[in-house]
Amino acid sequence: MNDLIKKYKEDSPRICAVLLGLVLFLLPFEMFPKAEFFGATVRLSQVAGLLLIVFSAPVIITKWRDWLRQPWLLLALFVLVSLVSSYFAISKSRGLMVSSFYIFNFVLAYAASQAFDIKNSQVYKKIIYISGLVVVAFCLFQFVGDTLGISNKFTLLDLRYTKLIFGFARVQGFSIEPLYLASYLMIPFCLALASYIFSSKKYEAALAIVFLTTIFMTVARGAYLAVFAVLIGFAIFMIYQKKWRQLGVTVAIFFGSAVVAFGLIWASGSFATQIDKTSVVPSELQTNIPQEGIDAGGNASRLIDHTTDFADESSFSDRLKTSKTAIAAGLKNPVLGVGPGNFGRYVVKNYPSQYEDSSQIANNETFEILAEQGFAGLVIILAFGLSMMLMAVKYCSKKHSLQSNIWALASSGMLVAFVVQWQTFSTLYVTYIWVIVGVYIAVAGPVSDRLGKGK
Repeated sequence: MNDLIKKYKEDSPRICAVLLGLVLFLLPFEMFPKAEFFGATVRLSQVAGLLLIVFSAPVIITKWRDWLRQPWLLLALFVLVSLVSSYFAISKSRGLMVSSFYIFNFVLAYAASQAFDIKNSQVYKKIIYISGLVVVAFCLFQFVGDTLGISNKFTLLDLRYTKLIFGFARVQGFSIEPLYLASYLMIPFCLALASYIFSSKKYEAALAIVFLTTIFMTVARGAYLAVFAVLIGFAIFMIYQKKWRQLGVTVAIFFGSAVVAFGLIWASGSFATQIDKTSVVPSELQTNIPQEGIDAGGNASRLIDHTTDFADESSFSDRLKTSKTAIAAGLKNPVLGVGPGNFGRYVVKNYPSQYEDSSQIANNETFEILAEQGFAGLVIILAFGLSMMLMAVKYCSKKHSLQSNIWALASSGMLVAFVVQWQTFSTLYVTYIWVIVGVYIAVAGPVSDRLGKGK
C-alpha cells in the first residue's frame, strides 16, 4: 500500500500535466456532448477537470495554506459568503448547488495553476489552437448549413440563432449561445495574437484572423466590446514596446477579419434558401423573415441595425430591465443578497407581473453578484480582481522568459475579455474562465505558486 501511495505521488504531476491538456482541449464543448445529473449539466471538460483535481490532491493537501493567502483566500471567503447566503435564500437547495459549482471551479483553477508548467506551454498552445480550429470548422458548417436549409437538428443551432431571425445564422459552435462561443474564442485569439506580437510568426497572425472572424460572426455585441478592450490593451503594450510592425499587422487583422465576417454574412443572403411563409414560428420569437424573404441587402441592413441600434432592441431592453431589478434586489438585501442562484426565484416572487421564469438571470455578472451575495460578495470579488491586477504589475517589474511573456500577455487579454463580457451575461461558474484564471496565476502569480515551473 505504501508503495502504491508513493507511486501515486510520483506520477501525479505527469498525469496532471496530461489532464490539464485534456481540459484545455475540451473547454469549448459546452452543449455537446453533455449529460444531466440531478438538474445539473455535466460536460466533458468538467469530468476531465474533476480528474485533474483528484490527481492534484497531493499538492492541494500539502499546500493547503495557499488558501490562507492571496488570491485564493478571497475565493475561499466568497464561497463562505455564498454558503451563509444560501441559508437565507428562497431555495436553499439551489443556493447550495450553485455554491458547490463555485467550489468546483475555484479548486479547478488552483489545480490548473499547479499543473501548468511553462516548459509544456508550447504543447498547451497547440492543443488550444487545434481545439479552437475544430470549433471554427463546425461554426463554418453551421453557417453554410443553415444558409442552405440544413435542419438545426444537424447544425445544433438553437432556433433563435438560425436565419429565421436575422436572415443569416449566428454561429454558436458547441456553446450555449453565440456570446459564450465568442467568450471561449477569445482564448485562442488572444493566445495567437500575443504569440505573433512576440514572435512575428505569420501562421499565428493567420490564426488570429481565423478566430477573430468567427468571433465577429457570432454577432454578439458584448463580444465586440471585449475585442475592442483587448485590442486597445494590446495596442498600448505594442506602442510602449515600440513594436510598430506588429501594431500595423494587428490593425490589419482587425479590419481584415471584420471584412471577411461581414462579407460572408452579406453574401449568404444571395445563396440562402427561403423560409416558407406558412412556417409556424414560436410566439416568443420576433421575426418577419418568412414574409420579407432573405437577400444580401436585407442581411446587411439587419446586421447594421442589430449592431448599432439599441433603441428598439428587445435583448438590450431586457438586459437593462434585469440589471435594474438586480440592483434593487441588492440594495434591499445589502449584506448577503438573496442567495446564490436565487435571483430568478426572487424576481418571480416579488415581481410576478414582470417575471415568470424562476431561472431568470440578471444578464450582468456584477449586478447579479450584488443581488445574490450582497455587498459582501461583491466587495470580495472586486478585491480578487484587484489582486489579479497587482499580480500583473509585479510581473512587469521583473524579467521573464519569452514563453512566460507570451502567456502572461495572452491570459491577461483573455481575463480582460471575460470581465467585459460579464457585463452582458451572468454566470460566474464558467469552467473555461476559471481554468484560464489558474493559468494566469501560474504564470504571473506569487513565487510560491510558480516554484518548480521552469520560470
